[in-house]
Amino acid sequence: MVPALSSRAIGIALLAVLGLALTAPNRNPAQAPPAYVNAPGYGSVTGYLDACSGLGLAALQSPYAAGTVTALSGHIRWVSVAPGQWRESIPTIVMARAVVTPELPFRFVLPAGAYVLRGSYGPGSDVFPSVSVVVRAGRTIQLNVPNQCK
Repeated sequence: MVPALSSRAIGIALLAVLGLALTAPNRNPAQAPPAYVNAPGYGSVTGYLDACSGLGLAALQSPYAAGTVTALSGHIRWVSVAPGQWRESIPTIVMARAVVTPELPFRFVLPAGAYVLRGSYGPGSDVFPSVSVVVRAGRTIQLNVPNQCK
């Protein structure tokens, strides 16, 4: 017979598993050490998430924000949803993701190709700025995800 576990014991076990997952080394080649950028066919892109300053109510402490930047494989496309109405279509294949702060930029090492960098300011934000970039083999591009809160 299997003894019953309390919800507290289950919660502690789940937190332990989550903690291990969050502290495990990242094996994603897009987050590899900088030397990986010299691998044939790979390049890198680095930068910050620009602060969301659309309302201009208060002076910004930093021009950069904390949040997440995701590298998506492909191009931004515009899709017709009705006569004279268009909607932005963002790619869905995630190649890499990084947490950024005003002091810590993102750095992605990616196969050469077209990407969309999409920012997220965190829970509660409905602003997801994006920018297109073409990664070239053997090159590093400096590019910030722009402030689109204007």
